[in-house]
Parts: sequence; structure tokens; C-alpha cells
Amino acid sequence: MIGALFVFAGATKAYDPAAFASEIQRYQLLPWLFGALLAAYLPWLEITSGLFLILGRFERGALLLVSVLLLTFTIALGSAIARGLGIDCGCFGKTFQSTGTVVPLVRNLLLLVGVGVLWAGPKARKLSARSKRETE
Repeated sequence: MIGALFVFAGATKAYDPAAFASEIQRYQLLPWLFGALLAAYLPWLEITSGLFLILGRFERGALLLVSVLLLTFTIALGSAIARGLGIDCGCFGKTFQSTGTVVPLVRNLLLLVGVGVLWAGPKARKLSARSKRETE
């Protein structure tokens, strides 16, 4: 489920990287050039990590990427709220408009809980045990 969400979110932003770069600029956190580079790169990172979660390949790495992305997005949203910026989150490109920042912040927090469950779940423990055996 989280993998599919990241594939969808990445695909909607990859479709129009210029619009996504504009969304990034509304957060007023990065210089334009860095935001534009991020707009070209980030959607593909989301798509790739989501696909790896769906396919069950490189799961720990994909889960780590998704965790870092969610934490980063959550901090950016919290920063926008704290500074009183009235912006759309840009989380799904132009697919969903007028979601603001509070609803996406709550959604990200719930997704972080879901990612935590994946980290702590039985499959994750099995992967961890297997990787420990392989390194011994």
C-alpha cells in the first residue's frame, strides 16, 4: 500500500517537473536551482523506492528511503505551517488541489506510523535476522 502510494505520488510529479519545482519553491526553503534539480530527481526516487517495496526487492533500503522521504516531507510541511505559508503541499503534483498543509501533515504522520509497523513487522525481523547470519 505504501509502495503504491509512493509510485503514484512520484508519477504525478514526474509528469510535470516544472510544476513540481514551483511547488517546492512555495515552501521557501531552497534556492531555485536546487529546488529545480530536486524536482527532476525526487519523483524518480519515490517511484523507485515504491516499486521496490511493491516487488519485495531491496526492502530494507526502500523502507529506509521511504522513511527519510516521509520525515523530510513532514518537516517541510511543519515548517510551512509554523511560518504561516498558505500553500498546497504538492505531494501528488497537480492531481489533487487545495489540500493545504495540515491534512498532508496528518497523512504523513499516519504514513510514518505505517512505515514503523513495516520496520517492526515479522517480515522485517526475518530480513534482519537473515542479514545478521549472512554477515557472520
